[in-house]
Amino acid sequence: MGAGIYLALGLVALHAGYATPLAIGVAAIAYVLTGLTYAELSSTYPMAGGSATFARAAFGDGVSFLAGWMLCLDYIVTSAIFAIPAIGYLSYFVPFLKEPLWLGIAAIALLSSLLVLNVIGIKESVGFTLILSLLDIASEITLIVLGLVLVLIPTGSLLAWPSTFNIGSISPGPNWYDFVQGITLAMVSYLGIEALAQAAEETKVAGKTIPRATMLTLVSVIIIYLLISIVAVNLVPISGPNGLSTKWANDPLSGVASIPVAGWLMAGWIAILGCTISIVGANAGIIGSSRMLYAMSEFKLLPRVFGTTHKKFRTPHISVITFGLGSIVLVALSTFVATGQNGETALVLLGSLYNVGALISYVNAHASVIVTRNTDPARFRPYKMPFAVHFTRNGKRLEIPIIPVAGFIVTGAIWVAVIATHELGRLLGVIWVIIGMSMYFYYRKKSKLPVWGRAET
Repeated sequence: MGAGIYLALGLVALHAGYATPLAIGVAAIAYVLTGLTYAELSSTYPMAGGSATFARAAFGDGVSFLAGWMLCLDYIVTSAIFAIPAIGYLSYFVPFLKEPLWLGIAAIALLSSLLVLNVIGIKESVGFTLILSLLDIASEITLIVLGLVLVLIPTGSLLAWPSTFNIGSISPGPNWYDFVQGITLAMVSYLGIEALAQAAEETKVAGKTIPRATMLTLVSVIIIYLLISIVAVNLVPISGPNGLSTKWANDPLSGVASIPVAGWLMAGWIAILGCTISIVGANAGIIGSSRMLYAMSEFKLLPRVFGTTHKKFRTPHISVITFGLGSIVLVALSTFVATGQNGETALVLLGSLYNVGALISYVNAHASVIVTRNTDPARFRPYKMPFAVHFTRNGKRLEIPIIPVAGFIVTGAIWVAVIATHELGRLLGVIWVIIGMSMYFYYRKKSKLPVWGRAET
């Protein structure tokens, strides 16, 4: 919780400039709507698979595979996109790691190590992750308080901040195109909704715990992100040699903490924490992809081989190796090949690619609520979103839930914006869909299973 800002702040600032808090705020609307949808669905269908499970209940196996395949893309990108800031924050102590070549080499070495560890077998430490999350939030709150109390409020910077940007203008900007790009990249900071859904099957009293955890996450993350982005754009210049979107692009919170008010000690602490949190995030992507592939093989969406485990280590080694290598390829592509094309940095490319998959999953989740409310009305829903329009058609009582409809529209619009504004992300996303659907059609036809209907499990 709260880790996404470690990598996304610099991305958003690159395009939205001093209007970065507004871009993060607009993205928060989609985050809230999607979080409420996931709270209902994950408590209603508490099984591993997340959006793929929801799609299977609502639409059948064909749409379920597409949702699951796009989630696999998200997990691959998650590993890659966290590996880069992990090295970026480490570069605070080892400056040459800021160079794209060494950044890419070090990120690939990190992912290779995590891949080997996950094949051999390494257990997640819930306590360690919890401690890191609490330290993460405490550090961010400390930065916010220091910035507000010691600089921004005494100097009146907050009052002058609105004059530093003018959305829709060339100067001071940002123009509408860049602001929309900022919103799409701000979605990268709101990671973790799918992780909660994936954990539902292993959660005691999921119907109560998952919605409560989701609500707490929504409130705390949004408040912290808005405040820290306001502090950041008022303390650190956006561009220039020491800018938030230039020097500190891969480790933005180190830049915020490097100001005199915080001192080198705080900056060093943030760098260590940012590196550690990012390594945990990269590892979570590898673990998540193997969990996702296992669920898809159980639903007969993919060959059983992806769900098999190593005879000695008892780990899903094929899934780990396949998608771990996918993350390594993405890091290599984004840092060695595609960086600089069309003005896109490695993190911008990976962020847009992440959103291509994530937003399809979000759109699918909203649609799944709307459909299952009417096709599976007898299902017990421990948490049910309020506000719905009811009507009768052909003697059958139907309902249209308002929040999922709004979420469908908002996340769908942001997905269109991602496709329209990120050429490389769009291209790689299309290639990913073609590869996945071709493999799915071949497997289902060969296994004599229905392509769109539900196979017996």
